[in-house]
Amino acid sequence: MITDTVGQGGRNSLNDTMIVQRLLNEIDMPGAQQLVADGSPGARTIFKIQAFQRSIGMSRPDGLIRPGSKTMTELMCRADAENTLHTKVALTNPAPTSADLGAPWIATAESEIGQKEVVGSKANPRIMEYHKASKHWAKDDSGKLDAWCGSFVAWVMAKHGYAPPRDAYRALEWAKFGTALKAPVYGAICVKSRTGGGHVAFAVGQSRDGKDYYVLGGNQDNEVNIKKYPATVWDAFVFPLGAGTGTSLPVYQGTAGNAGRES
Repeated sequence: MITDTVGQGGRNSLNDTMIVQRLLNEIDMPGAQQLVADGSPGARTIFKIQAFQRSIGMSRPDGLIRPGSKTMTELMCRADAENTLHTKVALTNPAPTSADLGAPWIATAESEIGQKEVVGSKANPRIMEYHKASKHWAKDDSGKLDAWCGSFVAWVMAKHGYAPPRDAYRALEWAKFGTALKAPVYGAICVKSRTGGGHVAFAVGQSRDGKDYYVLGGNQDNEVNIKKYPATVWDAFVFPLGAGTGTSLPVYQGTAGNAGRES
């Protein structure tokens, strides 16, 4: 059961929206496409809610589902009936995987969270692997000349069979990679300029009002982590060729610090 409103004008929490999307997918409605259960209440989700409301006799479907409403009650009943011939839909609702959201490389990037620079002359061997993937000549993991955000993205993408751009250790070079986007989708590579260079990271979420993006990147305060940035600071968004169109950027539900040092 959902805990708050979902759909047009709703609060659209990640879990509630995913529950509704999965229930809607269990019901055969002519002309309505299957949804990606990503917790993002886009136009297709609202369209399918309205289609379902029409199917249960609502003369003015508003595209909004309230807890305990006729729409929600009928949705659960019909989905349950459909599932007598299939596996019962899981309303415990685990979070979608990065593969579900069309960007399997994010799971690889997430596995690196916590990798950080080593103070002094020694270096974190993992960060040196990142540099090797970008063909950077660095012999250390710290210092202004050894910024490694671009190297981190190169290492992640290479793990998934994508050739990094030439000079991939330079963050701004990633704007030439893949397909340019007007706005980020989940797993998109985000590129921005900064004093003395640039920064590059992966989009993993946005604020509810869309004014901030949450990005997973390397060399963010000298480590791999997720940080919040104003949406307006980013100059370019790209997505790997052959990886489809991606999934709309979900509202970020985790914890993250504000943007900090990138050099």
